[in-house]
Amino acid sequence: MNKPTQPMPTLQQALDAESYEWLAGTHPVILGALEREVAGGRTPDQIRLFVLRQTGRFEIALRCEQVARHILTFAG
Repeated sequence: MNKPTQPMPTLQQALDAESYEWLAGTHPVILGALEREVAGGRTPDQIRLFVLRQTGRFEIALRCEQVARHILTFAG
């Protein structure tokens, strides 16, 4: 029997931070754009959907969502 997934905030924050570090090291221009979009009020979900539509790359879209969540968590 499958049980619903329970929230794991510590693991989620670690995954988000890892994605932030990865994006900073591999795609700093995208990271800068993400920071500006988050500062402008875009949500992690909006960013994921936009990146997926623009690139068709599910993996990068998920990474961008994680990075946006990381920025929101540590922005204040």
